[in-house]
Amino acid sequence: MIPSAGSPALKTALIVEDEQSTLRFYMTGLKGLHEFRLLSAVNGQEALDVLRDTPVDVVVTDLNMPVMDGYSLIAVLAERYPSLPIIVITSVAEPGMREQALQLGALRVIPKPPRLSAVMETLRSAVSVPPQGLVRGIGLGSVLQLLNWERRSATLTVRSEEGTGHLYVKEGELVHALFGREEGLPAAYRILGWEHVQAEFVFTCKMQPTIDLPLPELLMNLAFVRDTQRMGQPGAGEAHDERWHG
Repeated sequence: MIPSAGSPALKTALIVEDEQSTLRFYMTGLKGLHEFRLLSAVNGQEALDVLRDTPVDVVVTDLNMPVMDGYSLIAVLAERYPSLPIIVITSVAEPGMREQALQLGALRVIPKPPRLSAVMETLRSAVSVPPQGLVRGIGLGSVLQLLNWERRSATLTVRSEEGTGHLYVKEGELVHALFGREEGLPAAYRILGWEHVQAEFVFTCKMQPTIDLPLPELLMNLAFVRDTQRMGQPGAGEAHDERWHG
């Protein structure tokens, strides 16, 4: 499910819709978006499973769905991936529905049945918005130290050859990390060990803390692990594992 090296500019849109006929309509009608790869999910939980394994640039979701509805999905996405654009396409016409979806974090609400040309235009516009910050050629440790000094909150989306991970900083402290199905310290140490990274960030963090290790101590542990691994000392892997799990 990872784009080939021959199409580096390809964007990924995730369509979340429980009605199979409507989902087929979207997946067929939006094929004209040649710069996008389309993925699908039938409810919010399945969408989160896709997002754990695959980087996504924009999400299009219905609201009324089984297992996990669109409202719950938007709330989770706004917490975990605050820079991810969310577009709602729904037939729900209850008073306050549009306002609730927008307040939770949706970028735009489109009524059903939508005009495909309007959906295409919205998708292209959503992925063209630049991030609040972009970092290349600087170590993640230095970025985290700067945020720590300034007591800033931020969510970083980190990309490398190893994959895409997320770091969550609240008032200067690293409080959570996600990489695939890894969370917390294991994910943090893995991401911070990557080289040649690109990091995009937004200055918000809604994630609840799972890491209570002060940032200087965390970075010192990481440096120790790197040193022992370079020297090839016996037990380096065990030391790494011990620090990952606190």
